[in-house]
Amino acid sequence: MAGPTAMRLSSVLALLRPALPLILGLSLGCSLSLLRVSWIQGEGEDPCVVAVGEPGGPQSLDSGTQLDQSDEDFKPRIVPYYRDPNKPYKKVLRTRYIQTELGSRERLLVAVLTSRATLSTLAVAVNRTVAHHFPRLLYFTGQRGARTPAGMQVVSHGDERPAWLMSETLRHLHTHFGADYDWFFVMQDDTYVQAPRLAALAGHLSINQDLYLGRTEEFIGAGEQARYCHGGFGYLLSRSLLLRLWPHLDGCRGDILSARPDEWLGRCLIDSLGIGCVSQHQGQQYRSFELAKNRDPEEEESSAFLSAFAVHPVSEGTLMYRLHKRFSALELERAYREIEQLQVLGWDYFTEQHTFSCADGAPKCPLQGASRADVSDAVETALEQLNRRYQPRLRFQKQRLLNGYRRFDPARGMEYTLDLLLEAVTQRGHRRALARRVSLLRPLSRVEILPMPYVTEATRVQLVLPLLVAEAAAAPAFLEAFAAGVLEPREHALLTLLLVYGPREGGRGAPDPFLGVKAAVAELERRYPGTRLAWLAVRAEAPSQVRLLDVVSKKHPVDTLFFLTTVWTRPGPEVLNRCRMNAISGWQAFFPVHFQEFSPALAPQRSPQGPPGAGPDPPSLPGADPARGAPAGGRFDRQASAEGCFYNADYLAARARLAGELAGQEEEEALEGLEVVDVFLRFSGLHLFRAVEPGLVQKFSVRDCSPRLSEELYHRCRLSNLEGLGGRAQLAMALFEQEQANST
Repeated sequence: MAGPTAMRLSSVLALLRPALPLILGLSLGCSLSLLRVSWIQGEGEDPCVVAVGEPGGPQSLDSGTQLDQSDEDFKPRIVPYYRDPNKPYKKVLRTRYIQTELGSRERLLVAVLTSRATLSTLAVAVNRTVAHHFPRLLYFTGQRGARTPAGMQVVSHGDERPAWLMSETLRHLHTHFGADYDWFFVMQDDTYVQAPRLAALAGHLSINQDLYLGRTEEFIGAGEQARYCHGGFGYLLSRSLLLRLWPHLDGCRGDILSARPDEWLGRCLIDSLGIGCVSQHQGQQYRSFELAKNRDPEEEESSAFLSAFAVHPVSEGTLMYRLHKRFSALELERAYREIEQLQVLGWDYFTEQHTFSCADGAPKCPLQGASRADVSDAVETALEQLNRRYQPRLRFQKQRLLNGYRRFDPARGMEYTLDLLLEAVTQRGHRRALARRVSLLRPLSRVEILPMPYVTEATRVQLVLPLLVAEAAAAPAFLEAFAAGVLEPREHALLTLLLVYGPREGGRGAPDPFLGVKAAVAELERRYPGTRLAWLAVRAEAPSQVRLLDVVSKKHPVDTLFFLTTVWTRPGPEVLNRCRMNAISGWQAFFPVHFQEFSPALAPQRSPQGPPGAGPDPPSLPGADPARGAPAGGRFDRQASAEGCFYNADYLAARARLAGELAGQEEEEALEGLEVVDVFLRFSGLHLFRAVEPGLVQKFSVRDCSPRLSEELYHRCRLSNLEGLGGRAQLAMALFEQEQANST
């Protein structure tokens, strides 16, 4: 009996022997866990609970002594929501506007101090000229029970003493609007304010500083540091300053005696807060103009008047309107200049029979061909969409096209605005004529997401400048611009000058036409140690852009990124970065369209910018020089394509394909009429990206159109020179002045 039992036991042990370490480990782990739980339960209250729950508990805990070292055993204490049934339930109200809940404030509030005599005259003139420019415009008067003119919000204090009126005005602003506005502008009703400039000034100033800004005046008998802001020209008070001033208003009203409210406020700010009036802050200057008696605003041409925020004194309402007319005309002129400078897309007017934007410049021409088919399709599409929307209740039939407008947006497509005279027919057969305006868009194409290879802005750019003898005089200016835009910011770029000599130029005994260029290169290398500006001399009777680039291409590795420039190009960091991003090896070549200024002889000159704070300046032209008068217009020269960014490997591949397709004499003749952009366009499979580049700005210059160029290149060169003379308005004015001179 013992034998079989022992054998079975040994067989069981043999089966369990591989699992014995696992069983022993589980048993030991369970035992230690039970022992640890008993130790923890014997320690008493949790110190975290005592610290949080008891009022007298400690406020800070030492993690090394009071908290357990294991984060796994931490259990959060969940406090359930409890509402006391003995207290009335209050519904939580959300604000109507998210601006209120976020604590956002309006920018500017304008307070106008007026009186019994001027409330119905000057105050009304102020309201009609500037009220529509500001979010809130309030009028404060000491007259009790004053009759309020229509459309004006008047606050009556009941006391016309100057100090009392100013004190109560500031108290009212603090109490009712202190939490809603960042800036408070206080003015008198005999002041004309250029509202857009004042709003722009407030938008440029930081709201977190105590600021008292206006036209500074000295107190009588006080030191130079004690200044107040003249109330006749208005002054800005920041919200933070108003909050600090409010507790001192009662004390100032009892201690300071003054017949002028602006002087009283200045004394109060200096005595209580030590803050005086300033006329300039953060680069913004408050400019004002004192109008002489009986002075006509139409005849005033001084820069102080033209750039003023406020004009004082204004003796009557008609003078206020004349000032507003003058400044509005100035704003309109500036807006027209901006429209012309920025080349805003214009609308072309047409009817069913005629268009009023003709290719030859004629004011009116027949609508025919593809344009007529395009307009007919737009009208039919509009009618179809209207019927689809309103059927079966209404059915529309076109009677005629009243007005039509269209424009081409390169980013979207062709836009249409049509005024249609329609006949609406109801289900019961009733008919009625209706005039409706519809807007349509004919998109360019379907939007697709194209995969693009990875590019980086760390690539070194090799600038190549072909320089003819006729362009040598302009080379020093290019080199100075290169130093300022590339060498100073330490851009990762190099420059190679290709000096092109004629057959009889630069020979033995003849003066070197590029001697000044070489001296300027040596000077730059001396000014910027470590800089190496290479130059190559070639001789060509009829220089071709492709032949010249062949010379440079052979001297650089195939992975070189070329930036082909002209002597009028002004490279900079932004232009170089866009060159790196838009030129993709094996994928894309980039040929930017530069901006060229109009001829200064035809384009009006812009006066130099005034000092900071002299009103918001219009957007500058690309490359406009604010330090001097610069032409007020220009255009993107689509006819010129001398600038380009591409990789040497892509150029060599296109050049080899050109040599394979055109051999011998045919190739030589083709090179005469080809530019580098034509080589990529005709003999490479790359994407050719051509886009406007606002960073490439060229001064006005007349290009030398060589008769050796091909007919197409010569025509493009001549057309570029003609289009660069001036815009349509400048050319028309020049012709008008010439006719006037001839007639006299």
